Amino acid sequence: MKRAFTLIELLVVIAIIAILAAILFPVFARAREKARQTSCLSNMKQMGTASMMYVQDYDERFPLSYYQSVNAAGQPCYFTFLAAVEPYVKNRQIYQCPSEPKAMDIDAGFRGLGVPGGECGAFTWASYNFNYALTNIGAAIAAIEFPAETALASDGNLALPGNCGFGLFDSPVQARHNDIVNACYADGHAKTFTAKLSGCTGANINGNALKQYCVTSGAYTRWCNQEPGPSVCRDELWGFAKQDQWGWCTQGAP
Repeated sequence: MKRAFTLIELLVVIAIIAILAAILFPVFARAREKARQTSCLSNMKQMGTASMMYVQDYDERFPLSYYQSVNAAGQPCYFTFLAAVEPYVKNRQIYQCPSEPKAMDIDAGFRGLGVPGGECGAFTWASYNFNYALTNIGAAIAAIEFPAETALASDGNLALPGNCGFGLFDSPVQARHNDIVNACYADGHAKTFTAKLSGCTGANINGNALKQYCVTSGAYTRWCNQEPGPSVCRDELWGFAKQDQWGWCTQGAP
């Protein structure tokens, strides 16, 4: 005599499958994100290495964040850090984090600000930010007291003025990898640090939603001579690493 599943048995099997799926799917998602984080960290390492090669070729100074120039059509445009280090990487994909490869359109961002030539090298999608305290002045590496703790670039975005206290071109980090941010530093090495959501959302230079994260480890948790506390929230890697009476901190001048 053939025996079929009863309705109760079938429902039990479905319930077990649903429970297993609820347990395993988040694990698989975190594993996929870990793989993306590893790929992103590799991008950071390549960017750090390329920057060190640039520094050796240009009087031990970092490239500028951007400066005004003219493109082949005679239009005003901005030549950026990305274009400066491109000859040392020859692969624009390293500027794109696999977790958010189209975080911001650099060329469109400049054009939206009224620069007809946009980014001089027509760089479009990018996912990383720079420590503009360092790159806005083309800092000399010899002037950086703690290069291994002073950030150069990281997972991040460029902001529009508005919510979260963001100003134009503020550079908040983005903890895209399970609350982890990848970064490279002024000595060329790359590593991770942690950040947490503040609960505030603003907008990036292309008008897309931009979450605010607070840095929770490393030198960029607070300014020097600012007492640590739960209300302190720094959301960008801006400044030079220093030490004060409470430990690691950052200040604006090298």
